[in-house]
Amino acid sequence: MLDKVLRDGVSLPASIFAIDITGNTVEATGLVWECGDADHLCFPVADSLHAAPWRGPSAADLLLTMSTPSDASFFGEPRALAQRMIAALAALGLTPQVAFELEFYLLPRRDGASVAPDTLSAPGDIQVYDLDSIDAYGPFFSLLESTCAKYGLPLEAIVSENAHGQFEVNLHYQKNALRAADDAWFLKRVVKGVAASCGYTATFMAKPYAQDAGSGQHVHVSLVDEAGDNVFSRSPEHLHHALAGLLQMLPESVALFAPHANSYRRFQEGSYAPTLACWGENNRTAALRIPRSEADARRIEHRFAGADANPYLVLAAVLAGILHGLRERLPAPSAISGNAYANGVASSDRGTMLPRDWQSALDFLLTGSHLAAMFGDPFIHLYTTVKRHELQTLQSNYHPLEYQWYFERS
Repeated sequence: MLDKVLRDGVSLPASIFAIDITGNTVEATGLVWECGDADHLCFPVADSLHAAPWRGPSAADLLLTMSTPSDASFFGEPRALAQRMIAALAALGLTPQVAFELEFYLLPRRDGASVAPDTLSAPGDIQVYDLDSIDAYGPFFSLLESTCAKYGLPLEAIVSENAHGQFEVNLHYQKNALRAADDAWFLKRVVKGVAASCGYTATFMAKPYAQDAGSGQHVHVSLVDEAGDNVFSRSPEHLHHALAGLLQMLPESVALFAPHANSYRRFQEGSYAPTLACWGENNRTAALRIPRSEADARRIEHRFAGADANPYLVLAAVLAGILHGLRERLPAPSAISGNAYANGVASSDRGTMLPRDWQSALDFLLTGSHLAAMFGDPFIHLYTTVKRHELQTLQSNYHPLEYQWYFERS
């Protein structure tokens, strides 16, 4: 079977891109009955076949990409969207170099259920960058490192984060930006698989616990020209255009960076999750940060996305923002200084307020003009239809507090 897939591809229905978070197909997308639930050919992505040892000796992961009957990429595939943005930058003589950082919680399982973070075995108080917290999960991280090596994932650092059982994994940058998103996708698979084999549950949920830190997905992006020189270092003007494009497109991109109802619980003042569309030099309170670095490593750290977001859509939206700024030669606002959370109020010198709930974010995406022009209306319709279906399903379910508050008191 594998030989046939590698040689001839495999047919899968386009409706796989119309599936909601529960695995049910959303008929309103138009990818089900209207097209007869038609199949398209999917072909393997080169060098993406990797053994998955936690699933058994013969198990493996393989990335596929979908094509249309005319051999074009399928409009609803997130990976294809990212690939299009990379190609558009290449037409300008620019190549993005990208690295992902992902945060997650590691929780022990007892009797098949995850355990709350206050019962974890991590020693002492919460210590960001604490080595003892890493040591407490030594077997997990040892197996994670060896499995990532088998996948070719370039682990650069593993650190403890701002809550018991919360960790961050940093991947080394890739000169092939699409490979960087592949790495992030596989990293989530590997973390979850290795966690399960070690008796843990790993969650990339954006804000699993109200009183503890949320989990983010930070993306570092630089641009190099055809001579291999860092454009952001050589030309501050290019950097400012890129920042301006990212900031202008951020409101309508929020729905991609924060794809679930829970995602919006992460955006709280003083939480290291940004709440304003602003940028700053070496400032972790800003949505866009220019880290301290050597000149040849000058880059933008996009800090908005949650760990629950699709890495391909995150990459596509980030590169689209950069493209928009470069093409339109947009002027960037002044860098923010100090605490971006101060007062929590947007102003001309502090930044633009961003949608803080799921419905508002979807409205921004649906009515915005920039992403639709770059991604295409069919993708925007597909994505917002699926997410609005999820939102409506969530809202149609009764919360226990409704009975507690209203049943006898109304």
